[in-house]
Amino acid sequence: MTIDNFEKLINPTILKRGRDYYKDGLVGELNGDDHFWTAEVYGSEDYLVEITLDEKGEITKYFCDCPYDGDTCKHVAAVCYAIREETEKRLKTKPAKSNAPTKKNAFENLLEQISLDEYKEFIRSHVKTDKKFKTQFELFFSGKDQRIDVEQKYRDLIKKLVRSKNSDYGYFDYRSSRALSGEIDKMIDRGREMSAGSNFRDAFLLAKAVLTEIIVIFPNCDDSGGYLGGTLEDTIELFKTVSKAEIAVLALKQQMFDFLKSELMNKIYFEYGDFGYHLFSVFRDLALQLRRFHDFVEFIDDRCRNLSGKYDDYQKEFFLKEKISFYRETGHELADLLVKQNMDIVEIRESEVDKAIEMKDYREAKRLIAEGIEIAEKKSHPGTVSRWKEVLLRIARLENDMATIRKLTRYFTFDRGFSKDYYRQWRQTYPKTEWKEIVEQLIDELSDGVIARHKKSFWANSRKPPLLNSIAPILIEEEYWDRLLALVKAEPYLDTLLHYHEYLVKRFTEEMLALYLPAFKQFGQNSDKRSEYADLAKKMMRVMKDIPEGKEKILTIARDLIAQNPRRPAMIEELNRVLKG
Repeated sequence: MTIDNFEKLINPTILKRGRDYYKDGLVGELNGDDHFWTAEVYGSEDYLVEITLDEKGEITKYFCDCPYDGDTCKHVAAVCYAIREETEKRLKTKPAKSNAPTKKNAFENLLEQISLDEYKEFIRSHVKTDKKFKTQFELFFSGKDQRIDVEQKYRDLIKKLVRSKNSDYGYFDYRSSRALSGEIDKMIDRGREMSAGSNFRDAFLLAKAVLTEIIVIFPNCDDSGGYLGGTLEDTIELFKTVSKAEIAVLALKQQMFDFLKSELMNKIYFEYGDFGYHLFSVFRDLALQLRRFHDFVEFIDDRCRNLSGKYDDYQKEFFLKEKISFYRETGHELADLLVKQNMDIVEIRESEVDKAIEMKDYREAKRLIAEGIEIAEKKSHPGTVSRWKEVLLRIARLENDMATIRKLTRYFTFDRGFSKDYYRQWRQTYPKTEWKEIVEQLIDELSDGVIARHKKSFWANSRKPPLLNSIAPILIEEEYWDRLLALVKAEPYLDTLLHYHEYLVKRFTEEMLALYLPAFKQFGQNSDKRSEYADLAKKMMRVMKDIPEGKEKILTIARDLIAQNPRRPAMIEELNRVLKG
């Protein structure tokens, strides 16, 4: 897209709105050279547009801070019109040779001519009519006067932004959340500049204002795009930058520590995203830097006392693990006692198991795991049981305990569906001759289980036991193709045939075609919406491709279905695609 052809490539509706903005004089002062242009576009809100051109005049990049989430917005289109007009003017008008200041440096020249008193008079006059300018001016020069309440100034700015972007009834929809995020991100950028310039005090106060003002509205926002969440994460990064700055004064870090100790008691930080956990990381680092060990532990104890709800276990365990880790890092003697008191927490027990394994005390490791399994079973946590059994398998391999390896690889083969990897590991523990007997025993055992369950089911008298899904994975691994085909014949539904298609179609082409033909007919007769007709057509074409000798028979079924259903135009349309290839 170029400035010459943009009208052909932008959505006509968007283009018309952009042209109207341009004709109505809503494009502000255009600044730029041959490659980079900026302008403000006025409307219900003022938006900044930036457009970058390459050497050939192509638009390589454009940006607008409006909330439009489509491709090109009306503000960009309006500025494109303005740039085209300006470039045409420049081509027609040759610059006169003169010592007078050019348009490019006219503003700088003006600044040089204004006296200090004139500057002051302008500022005094301007702040009377523009409170936003006054606030921005005070914040920019806040380092000159400690009496300026920087935090409150930022809070006021944020509150105004919140009010201006607020949707009906205090709810922020997707666009409002995105727009608010864009404005707050500019403040965060300013905070980064402050930090880079060693103005850590103001960077902290800005981050503090953003964090506390935005977190309270977060529950009332549609942040599905993650914009406000990203803003809060950037704010936390600003906290982290200040906390890690070696040249930041200790008094400021003490202030930050006290703020976080109080603020993190608010459960909202832990209920929406991981903000609380990331802030806690900053808080923990400050506790170590400032050697405020007692205060840190006091916070954890207070937090745990307040976590008594039904769904608070995760948080409580998190803080207890952090307390143990902190005690160990600071060499506190209570670390081991806390471990013993909290062995029901999986990660704490895992740590002790890992220590025992490292010391080759496998007996102790297995004892700890047995207790862990018992606790998990009482809590009905099957995932944790499997997690412990994986560690038992690791120990069995270290000990070359073949009986346990076989037992556990078999367990994991069927733990969550069928696992090829664990099945193959299990198979490798047996000689080939012995394995054949094991496989037959396994198939019999699985079959007996399916038959027993089927007898108790509603379908016991009308259908055969559905053995296929249970037995097929074993037959495929062992390449028992004849037996797989026999089971497929017992359940000849179209989706079932296609599920095992790749294993059987080349080996039993005629038999599979004989199964497909009635399955296609049945599927078509049972279908009653376009998506099902389209699905049938797709499956017919796939089978014709893999069984070309059956093409005419499949086409005949398609024609018969069309003839039998003259009042189903969607079916006719989709099946005609099959007939036309």
